[in-house]
Amino acid sequence: MKTLISFLMLICSFGIVSAQQDVSDNILNALAGGDAVTLSSFFNDNVELVVGATNDVFSKQQATGIISDFFRRNKVSSFQVLHKGTKDTSAFSICTMKAGNASYRVYVLVRKTSTRQLIQQLRIESSND
Repeated sequence: MKTLISFLMLICSFGIVSAQQDVSDNILNALAGGDAVTLSSFFNDNVELVVGATNDVFSKQQATGIISDFFRRNKVSSFQVLHKGTKDTSAFSICTMKAGNASYRVYVLVRKTSTRQLIQQLRIESSND
């Protein structure tokens, strides 16, 4: 009986750890709300950013400006998480977003540090929908 209880506790602890590694709701809510200030607070010092024709690795400050400009020109009207995944200290989410008069596929990759998640890669690309 003790073995069974220990086994069940072990299984439950794995579930809790993996749930904690999903992309933070704060990050997803910032994307859904077009909130560049909150979103940029999760940027790593350097971020791989793809927004339209813009595609490069940018400093946190540069990436903040690009995302702020995008959300200023494109008001988010809907946002949906399609898929989430985790591996080791990384997590990702694939989402769809309608902003302005266009539909976008959004991909966000985060790495978990000892205290928080930092966005390593953010892609906001036009979709064919």
